[in-house]
Amino acid sequence: MGKMAEIDEVMYSCGLEILHPGGIEKTDEMARMCRIGKGKKVLDVGSGKGVTACYLAQKYGCEVVGIDLSERMVEYAKETAKKRELEGMVSFRTADAHDLPFEDESFDIVLAECTTVLLDKKRAFSEFLQVLKPGGYIGDLEMIWKKPPPKELVDRVYDVWEGFRTMTLEKWKEFFEEMGLVDVKTVDFSEETPDMEKAMMKELGLKGTIKMACKLLLRPDLRKAMSEYRRIFEEYEEYIGYGYIVGKKK
Repeated sequence: MGKMAEIDEVMYSCGLEILHPGGIEKTDEMARMCRIGKGKKVLDVGSGKGVTACYLAQKYGCEVVGIDLSERMVEYAKETAKKRELEGMVSFRTADAHDLPFEDESFDIVLAECTTVLLDKKRAFSEFLQVLKPGGYIGDLEMIWKKPPPKELVDRVYDVWEGFRTMTLEKWKEFFEEMGLVDVKTVDFSEETPDMEKAMMKELGLKGTIKMACKLLLRPDLRKAMSEYRRIFEEYEEYIGYGYIVGKKK
């Protein structure tokens, strides 16, 4: 398991519910743009602790299937669904986004949040399209470049963030269209997003922050990784933004 995934698991275990920028509000916006509603079947790629899947099922009455590479995250997600009494509407399984274990055209909507940037995009989107029904939607919420970045930044995040590759929203739109999606729309919410680290610390609260500090005391490698992540955000703030992209399958 990579350090990014390990850090995510530490934060989840300390009480953090949502790790992606914009929180559940932006998830909801993107889902509505994907025409979510009662009776729809949704695939949540990189489902983490299961909060997004449970929220969407509870609010819209849809069926949601979440997948994650981490078995531990899948267990967390199953517990989330059980606590919210949503086991009949939400399910989770360990799976690779590059090789989806579902029948063709079995979903109305495919959603991904802070996941595609770490994948082979063409391979993953080919899988998304394979399991998506004609007329269905793909929504992807990611960290983006607000403007074309210098090569040093691209190379640095690729190395430090273990294969991370993103684009400007214009390039994301081009990619969606190259994959055959139509009616592609992009939303930039970079200026609406507060300092993510402060927001996470606030959500963790004093108890969760102390718990995380204790866990990191035992993992100097993760402390070092988190410090490097923080430096990237501080040094390249002008380039780092957030947005989502939605497209429709013909």
